[in-house]
Amino acid sequence: MLQHLRVKNLALIDELELSFDRGLNVITGETGAGKSLLMQAILLAVGGRASAELVRHQAQEAVVEAVFSVTDARVARLLAETGSAADDEVVIRRVISHNGRGRVYLNGTLSTVAVLRQLGEYLMHVYGQHEQQALLESEAALRLLDGFAGLGSQVEEVGRRYHMVRQLWSQVRALTEGKEAAQARRELLRFQVDEIERAALRPGEEEALRQEKAVLLNVTKLVQGVAAAEEILTSGEQAVTDRLGGVLTRLRELSRIDGHLSDMVALLESGLAHLEEAARALRRYGERLTVDPERLEEIEARLALLSRLKSKYGGSVDAILAHQTALAQELQQLESGEEMLAACRKELVDATEEAWGHAQALSRARAAAARTLEARMVEELAALGMRGARFSVRFLDAGGDGETTGDEPFVRSGRRLRPTGCDQVQFYLSANPGEPLLPLAQVASGGELSRLMLALKALGAAAEEAPTLIFDEVDAGIGGAVAEVVGRRLKALARQRQVLCITHLPHIAAFADHAYTVVKTVARGRTISRAKRLSPEERLHELARMLGGIEITPEAQRHAREMLEGAQRG
Repeated sequence: MLQHLRVKNLALIDELELSFDRGLNVITGETGAGKSLLMQAILLAVGGRASAELVRHQAQEAVVEAVFSVTDARVARLLAETGSAADDEVVIRRVISHNGRGRVYLNGTLSTVAVLRQLGEYLMHVYGQHEQQALLESEAALRLLDGFAGLGSQVEEVGRRYHMVRQLWSQVRALTEGKEAAQARRELLRFQVDEIERAALRPGEEEALRQEKAVLLNVTKLVQGVAAAEEILTSGEQAVTDRLGGVLTRLRELSRIDGHLSDMVALLESGLAHLEEAARALRRYGERLTVDPERLEEIEARLALLSRLKSKYGGSVDAILAHQTALAQELQQLESGEEMLAACRKELVDATEEAWGHAQALSRARAAAARTLEARMVEELAALGMRGARFSVRFLDAGGDGETTGDEPFVRSGRRLRPTGCDQVQFYLSANPGEPLLPLAQVASGGELSRLMLALKALGAAAEEAPTLIFDEVDAGIGGAVAEVVGRRLKALARQRQVLCITHLPHIAAFADHAYTVVKTVARGRTISRAKRLSPEERLHELARMLGGIEITPEAQRHAREMLEGAQRG
């Protein structure tokens, strides 16, 4: 339920605060006073479209704040999912900047307009003249029928199964239409996988080959360098090992005199041993070095193969091997494509049968509810001043809407499966006795559409999940006794839900539990739209104004008092 609304710097509104209660809250005011602007502020609080033009001239931003009391578990779940604090109250703050940017806060936590819009669906529902015109559309008629019958969960289940069929159908078509392309792709993948497998690549192989190539290209240089080093160490006249051996002989003799030289002798002996081992290793290395043109050609060919494979499949041997794994996986998937297609077709058949089964069960429930709705609507319309009116719910042929080739799972016996089921309905009306039943678009006036919408909402109030209903200009096209009946119906509806109603008719305003008025004034050269809650005396004065015009006469006041007393007795 909407408890409190605060608006600042929104078009003609500089600052406004209103509190609302349970029951019927009626908002009145002269034409152009700003009632529609107040409605726009409420819509902004539940995710309505915003624009920079709404920001009051010379202001930096417009702010709309609303407080709702909630008991709906869906609200708490949505707030928890989006990181906002979940409580028995929802505080919504919407900021619209003069540059077009905006911010949304839910219980003090920054959120998004998309979340706010979803939350708004749980908090309130608005019915205006555009909603009445929607009665002329099949989709709206179907929604109202489902709302009256409480079939929301069945509709959701049919929608879920419809989307499952749609997804499987898309998969089957993709697998079927891509068979030729898949065959060409399989052949290419097999060639690429075989090419890489034949290469028998090994991690680190390229680096080893380049090292071996460098050795083969420099055999002579290596042989000469190794031989020179070995000669310096052991073979030459001034061989390092011979000279070091002489030094050791002298030091051994000296160590007999001073034992402190023993450690140095040990170090030199170890060094001599390492030098001799290094010389032997150099000799063996040099003996292995040979010129091998054939091996060099093999290495060159192998490196050329690696280079070609790298240019095709990756920048390194490791990358080629990784690509080979990916190619093999894709090939395996493609080769199992026929099996996938068969399995997918079976899933599609099963899912289609289940979807149609649920859709047909929903259709039967709708047909039964339609008969009940017709009878109840005749009673409601009679109470709303349309005695003798007849109302009918017609089920239309849902399959004749264009080409069906390639859409086989969704068409059966002239009916088309949709997310809402396999039905299309249209409301028919005979507003006067003796007149034939015809579609609403051909026979319903604006006033009749208003009463039809109100009757439908009165009948569907128990199934309506939003705790607050707003009727914007529900009085369009009516007056007098009919307006009084509409007021009584709104009053009855407000026993089950909080109802906000914007009206020009005193016959409706008289039934308010809580009355508000919107006025437009000029202060310091600027136009300002304000709203306030009316006291009993002010309410009487407002009704007299609505009855009598600019000059409020004693007769208008007396009439207003009688109207209020009559509404209270009713």
